[in-house]
Amino acid sequence: MNMEGIDLNCPVEYIHSSLRFFNPGECHISRFCGDDVLLLVFEGVLRFTEEGVSYALRPGEYHIQKHDTIQDGPIPSDVPRYLYVHFRGSWTSVGDAVLPRSGVFDCGALRPMMEEIDTLAHNNAPHVEKLGKFCQLLSSLRNTAPRDTLAERIAAWMQREYSRPFRLDELCSVFHFSRNHIIGVFKKEFGVTPVAYLNRLRLQKAAHLMEVTSESLERIAVSCGFPSYSHFYRQFLKHYECPPEIWRKKRRLG
Repeated sequence: MNMEGIDLNCPVEYIHSSLRFFNPGECHISRFCGDDVLLLVFEGVLRFTEEGVSYALRPGEYHIQKHDTIQDGPIPSDVPRYLYVHFRGSWTSVGDAVLPRSGVFDCGALRPMMEEIDTLAHNNAPHVEKLGKFCQLLSSLRNTAPRDTLAERIAAWMQREYSRPFRLDELCSVFHFSRNHIIGVFKKEFGVTPVAYLNRLRLQKAAHLMEVTSESLERIAVSCGFPSYSHFYRQFLKHYECPPEIWRKKRRLG
């Protein structure tokens, strides 16, 4: 099942990591964070908001805070113990090697690896060793089956139906929930609304076809669900900061 997360087919940059133990009444730090941050909780409950969306991570749950987001701790956490890892990765919702931004893990199985990462971080180990152990952790998390949540089922539906016209009311009919409920649970899980997710998915599908086929940009735009080429052009330029025809030439030259 595809969903937004870290593309494990792309390189990751390890920055730093540590185990963290909260005191009673302690809150998550308020910050604008330029890094991606992996959080793995093994005791207590870690409470925070990310871009205004509330999260409560319990033992055996992980979450990846996305780079360039505002995080806050408006209410105290419940004395959590967890590992955090600052890194930079490539985000995507397309492909078979995506580590979802939220999920579950086996505390007993991964706790030794988490402690080893902490030991390497605090003992001046070579960067390549820290990076290698972190990549091992990411691979282990990827092999843990994700939760079958409503948001994930909606994302899977959009992965199948992205190429045809879309109305939010159709999601309400298919999944039997109100518009507000669907938007709320989806944004909490993926950090964006269903409409924004679908638009990004269509752009990623179009970019892939632009790179690997010789189809015209107009035909690719229509096949990926855009109502017109002009709409596709505006969305592509906004997302990639480059006109589609120039982006295509650069990719093929590479």
